[in-house]
Amino acid sequence: MEKNSIFEYFIFKSLLLLSREGNVFQNDLSILKSIKLLFFFSTVSDLDHEPLIDNFERVKALPLGHVITDVYSSMKLDSLRHFRFNKNGVVLKNPSINESDFDSRIRSEVDYRFDLLLQFNPDILKMTAYELVELSHKWFSWNYYFNKARLNGQSSIDIPIEVIKNERKIYKF
Repeated sequence: MEKNSIFEYFIFKSLLLLSREGNVFQNDLSILKSIKLLFFFSTVSDLDHEPLIDNFERVKALPLGHVITDVYSSMKLDSLRHFRFNKNGVVLKNPSINESDFDSRIRSEVDYRFDLLLQFNPDILKMTAYELVELSHKWFSWNYYFNKARLNGQSSIDIPIEVIKNERKIYKF
């Protein structure tokens, strides 16, 4: 599956949910918050559904937690189809966007896992970017590999996908 499409549909679902809730919508899906949410979303699974993290190929341990590097690069290069991200939030590139703008296979893969993420932490979309950073710092994979990078004088290092898939998942404090 196409990783940017998975990410954009996840953002679409997040924006829909956030805008439907009774409170005033706060567009805080910044680059940092969105890339953190994508990491957590990509790791959810149950007995019948594998995590989607394999679709993203490369995850790095950076000072602000796990980063799915290909999607992060697409965000920074403004090469996504539907959304433009900045340090404060996200904007639509086109006047409107609909669920039908996304491939049905991607929708079916994302929809279930989106709901599963919200079962694990109903408030995860409302968390701040820095709360999500702190949450990702509780994961073994980030601690181990970021410390390994620092011991080697580096600020980032690749995290093997299999390590992430096999570790204990933490979705809330």
